[in-house]
Amino acid sequence: MIELPAFLDGTAACAQPHNDPELWHSSASADQREAKAICRRCPLMQACADYAVTTAEPRGTWGGLTAPERRRLNSRPGAAEWLDAENRVRKPCGTVSALSAHLRYDETCQICTDAQAARTLARRRQRLAEEHAAGGSVTGAAIHRRLGEPVCIGCRNAERADGAARRQKRRALKAQASGMALAS
Repeated sequence: MIELPAFLDGTAACAQPHNDPELWHSSASADQREAKAICRRCPLMQACADYAVTTAEPRGTWGGLTAPERRRLNSRPGAAEWLDAENRVRKPCGTVSALSAHLRYDETCQICTDAQAARTLARRRQRLAEEHAAGGSVTGAAIHRRLGEPVCIGCRNAERADGAARRQKRRALKAQASGMALAS
């Protein structure tokens, strides 16, 4: 059993007799979610979280933070992670993990949206360069269109060759099917 510090006297939500103290010691995610929900209603949540983070408390849910969440905060001093108003560990905006958190919490963030658009554009440009290095391709043509730019000659020629090959294959299958029909 974890011993509570003195500042978590009888006013802390976890110290109330109607709450099961085992919730704060459990590693089961359902118990941790319930403990966090109770912590969010506690007036001492921030003080409790600060205590657990600064003392590197190795077990339990404290101030709405599980032990792994606290370790993550403590693992890189000076890292740009912080706790939001609901005691969730947050990452700096503009990163993939921050965008994921915004989406998970049904939030919008222009910085994260713009950064994701820039990452996507860079990946598409990189892939287009790879397709061009191979002489152009149907995929390259699709990327050109996705980027809203005219299709280059190499990609256009690859697209035409692919279309011609598909038409020829369809004709061959059609001829084969009609030959089978005549044979029966």
